[in-house]
Amino acid sequence: MSKARNKGMRAGAVSLWLMLLLSERPMYGYELIRELEKRFSGYWKPQTGTIYPALDKLQSNKMVTSRREFREDGPDRKHYALTEKGRNEIKQSMVHWIKMMEVLENYRETHKAIYRYKKDDADKGELGKLLVDLGRSLQNNTVEITKILPSKDKHLIKPVNPIGFKFLYAKENNKLELHLDLQWISKK
Repeated sequence: MSKARNKGMRAGAVSLWLMLLLSERPMYGYELIRELEKRFSGYWKPQTGTIYPALDKLQSNKMVTSRREFREDGPDRKHYALTEKGRNEIKQSMVHWIKMMEVLENYRETHKAIYRYKKDDADKGELGKLLVDLGRSLQNNTVEITKILPSKDKHLIKPVNPIGFKFLYAKENNKLELHLDLQWISKK
């Protein structure tokens, strides 16, 4: 990581997002927070305890400047603008962030699904049968997934011991989710 930092990746993700927004136009702090919420579609709700220290650090590193707007009809606002040094930092950092995204994309491509099944309207009985069938099949040397889930193609799974097992029960967007993850090293 230190080599990447020396080559220009000095801006962390929050700082980079702030600089990218400020490259569009100067904004005050609360406006930056709202804009980030909008851009992340609610998946990230930036907090003042994250944004203002990042802005202070950017200002102390001369990446942004600020000016205070004194208002009679409300609290004063501190407006931030990107400096030339900040614009250069964006250019340098973006090269490295793009390379990181390429690495992540390559990782995703190598983990692309061979077979994927999704059903939004399954009932508990149907799901219970599926899980029991899957459990019984795992005890054999070969699982023929098409006997458990519908598919046009024949998919054989050959689980071997040991099997890694992860269980996640989570709440996301007011929905409760259950994730099961089984992993093993395939023998060729």
